[in-house]
Amino acid sequence: MAPVNILFTVFILVLQVLRPTDGRGPRVAPYVDILMSGPSLSELSSATGSKAFTVAFAVGGTSGCEPMWGGELPLNESKIINNIREFQSMGGQVIVATGGALGPYLESICTTEAALTGAYFKILDTVKTNHLDIDIEAAVPLNVLVKSLKNVQNARPETTVRLTLMVQGDDYGLTPELGVNLLKAAASVGLRVDIVNPMTMEFGTSRSDWGEAVISALESTLKQMASIWPEKSTSTLRSMLGATPMIGRNFNGKIFEVKHARSLIDYAKKTGLGYLGFWSVGRDNGKCPGGGISPSCSSIAQSEYEFTKIFNEYADFAGQPSNENGTFSNEIDDKVTNDKSTASPSTTTTSAPLIKTCKGHESRFDEWCVANCARDNCPESICTCSTSPLAPKLVYRTNRI
Repeated sequence: MAPVNILFTVFILVLQVLRPTDGRGPRVAPYVDILMSGPSLSELSSATGSKAFTVAFAVGGTSGCEPMWGGELPLNESKIINNIREFQSMGGQVIVATGGALGPYLESICTTEAALTGAYFKILDTVKTNHLDIDIEAAVPLNVLVKSLKNVQNARPETTVRLTLMVQGDDYGLTPELGVNLLKAAASVGLRVDIVNPMTMEFGTSRSDWGEAVISALESTLKQMASIWPEKSTSTLRSMLGATPMIGRNFNGKIFEVKHARSLIDYAKKTGLGYLGFWSVGRDNGKCPGGGISPSCSSIAQSEYEFTKIFNEYADFAGQPSNENGTFSNEIDDKVTNDKSTASPSTTTTSAPLIKTCKGHESRFDEWCVANCARDNCPESICTCSTSPLAPKLVYRTNRI
């Protein structure tokens, strides 16, 4: 094997140890209402090929600042956890969403940073995931929210944070208070926002084509992000941008059709969006064409799981953005020098350090164990951690965008 190939192989091994999660989290992870009856996550995966889902919602309940599924069931409820574990055993990834349209919000009930930080840790540790989705559709104390998330990332840098926010209009972008101001608060405390995820649903537009309106709303959100993070390049901002439409009929009378999904996938491929999802997998069927809005069907004519399968085309997409401002999100760090900078990696070899490695007793726990071993949280019932030399260690340096 050529020396350069040896170095590249060692680099990949080091990166897997130091960065157990892939960039900004799963690229495609549609929402699943975890309280709805129906197929399990593993059954959905088998039927659609999906490797990641966003489970909704972990909120507060009668016990106060205590995460519960839908405010009804305890976080460790066996039926739900077994559902998640089975999917994880297949290699599936789970993102846990908090907030939502109904609440009650942990972000409101947990009134202190310590309390809300603890609630987020409990979600991560119970579900055994490193991915949070914070869905804000009601007023919450912004400073407590962003500082709590910052606390989580300080303790566990591998935790990805996706902020799912309401859109005011396609020519405006995110709402001022619960969108723009939330992102400003996040930036002010140094929170690493992995994905800004506009809810491209239920917003105002003068456009007749709802698919065009969705894409316009994303472009408007991108401009807002540029004003909040002026140091980041357009390509990096695009890699931070997500999109979550409501498939089928929306409450505002608009309809997100199959053709709109295909247009959104094409847009994502051209620009390198960091994330795509939709609400919801439970609605992804044609059982009630022409009917009213339902949590269990899309109200349009479509085949079963048609949207899920279309969105999965982006999860499997291995190409590169086709415009000069696009990039994908599997980057080493998030620092942006300027809009015109390009990747210029260099390598060097250092002395052999001791590397702590960790794996789960079962493969479904590997990701969580790898992430938590670094902070000496390695419960023997779940994980096995060990220390071994890695020589030579390859250090990767870049002045990329």
